[in-house]
Amino acid sequence: MNLYEKLVKELSLDNIYENMEYLVEEVGERLSGTKEMKKATDYLCSILQEYGIDACIDHFPMYQSYPGDASLKVTVPEKREIKTRPVCHIESTPDSGMEGELIYLGSGTYEDYQGQDVRGKIVLTDMNWSPGRPEKARIAWEMGAKALIIMNWGKAEDDLIQMGAVKAQWGNPTPDTEKEIVRLTVMSISRRDGEYLAGLCKLGEVKVWLKASASRQWITADQPMGRVCGGKSNGQYILVGSHVDAWGKSAICNASGNALNLELARICQKYREELHRDVVFAFWDGHEIAEGGGSTWYCDHYWKEMNENCIAYINIDNLAIKGTTIPGVEGQPELKQFLMDAIEKVWGVKGQWNHAYKGGGDSSFFGIGVPYVSFATEYTEAKLKELNYAFYSPWLHSDSDTIDKIDRELLAGHGRYFLYLLEQLVSSPLVPYDLPALAEDIEGQWKAICARAGRAKTLIEDLEEVFRKYTAALVSLTTLASRQECQELYNKLAILCERQTVMFRSESGRYGQDSCCALQTENPIPALDRAIKKYNQSEVGSHEFYLWETQILKVKNMVYDGLNNSLEYIGLGLSAIK
Repeated sequence: MNLYEKLVKELSLDNIYENMEYLVEEVGERLSGTKEMKKATDYLCSILQEYGIDACIDHFPMYQSYPGDASLKVTVPEKREIKTRPVCHIESTPDSGMEGELIYLGSGTYEDYQGQDVRGKIVLTDMNWSPGRPEKARIAWEMGAKALIIMNWGKAEDDLIQMGAVKAQWGNPTPDTEKEIVRLTVMSISRRDGEYLAGLCKLGEVKVWLKASASRQWITADQPMGRVCGGKSNGQYILVGSHVDAWGKSAICNASGNALNLELARICQKYREELHRDVVFAFWDGHEIAEGGGSTWYCDHYWKEMNENCIAYINIDNLAIKGTTIPGVEGQPELKQFLMDAIEKVWGVKGQWNHAYKGGGDSSFFGIGVPYVSFATEYTEAKLKELNYAFYSPWLHSDSDTIDKIDRELLAGHGRYFLYLLEQLVSSPLVPYDLPALAEDIEGQWKAICARAGRAKTLIEDLEEVFRKYTAALVSLTTLASRQECQELYNKLAILCERQTVMFRSESGRYGQDSCCALQTENPIPALDRAIKKYNQSEVGSHEFYLWETQILKVKNMVYDGLNNSLEYIGLGLSAIK
């Protein structure tokens, strides 16, 4: 019996359900800084310790928000009161509230605002993930709206109100990034009421009065951590995380994830002597409202350890939703084949691939260069249309997110998949980065930048040579992987190259964090793409023209350094074995 077979044989759905039921039924809603959150984190840490795992709870300051009261009334063309709740991290209204014209703008993307002057108006949008809630708010704020109302996803008749937050700024703010926190009143309503308001907007002028409040304050976070030390470990580790803080009853988001995370920890601890790498199990605080507050703190606080030894991050969230059928994995191109092969191995089907961008899922490690993995079954396209693209179910962040919404057999499949990934990651002598795939992705991003460069082409064309050398060097590095005596060197060089990929995953750089669900991060070489776009939009010879020209040069040099650093590493490594 190989190690994976041993791990799977040990998997207990009864254990998972016992821990999930405690979090859902005994604790319930868990907002950071509350007694319920402390009860949950104390429980998780105690279970890890019962398993014999070295576990503790990290405590640290975190910027949090709590919802207050909210009211919403239609005043024109008729009188009607709408049930609503405030979103967190919003700008509270005056005690007298505010009134304004309501305008419906679909998903709330930049394209939806084209031709619309929303300054001083109240915007109504759909809740979907294109863009996510924080990005909808950031765009509305940028466009001058005075308030934003977000209708829930789900079926037209659904009356559930989804809770959430709109702090697009990721993690604890700094003196500079605090300016990114939106100063906008935002509230949530049901799908049923949202469609009523959208229908009114199509008929003519609509005015609403609203009032909402939420706090902003520093609290002390509680974040359990446990480390399983492999008996044959080389010091490297895999980070596995699931967020504890949660809205509503929290079965899907994320008691199921925490319960499975505990079970993975128990199984790995039992077979720790056979592990060639360590596994760190994290139970994040500050995911839902502080926007990656806990995972960002972990990255900043454990930077040296992560930078030197972490080979991958696995995120566990929104598992086994009833009605989902498609195994879907989210990651980065250098892990695509590894992750898709795992789906075929465990599920016996091809599966769905999704490119990882900055959004939910505590994707706090793009800057440091640790690859991201997330897996969950997904709805079919037909089902998504029926649910108005409720990607994470109609019940998300509500009191209807109960255990009966979890599919038991699907949850078992999720457990097998994550165990397979862990077994492969802790057992393989090689880190699982597909360097030719990474080279292909980066080459594709460079070609896309060149295609949209416009008059900026002459400013960046001298990067062509370093891109050509870089992609060739990554491919040549794979020759070391087949030589047993060179595998340790290959791993070191592959990790060093992975650490230099930040400019292809992030706009904010190695030590920053992009805003939550930022659309810009989906563009090729995001910081360079933005600078080129702004430069080409500026009038030649204008003040803005020269500002953005300077920015292009600075970003270009950052890209060059990242690529050239990898070239230097590879060159030194290959020369050492000649």
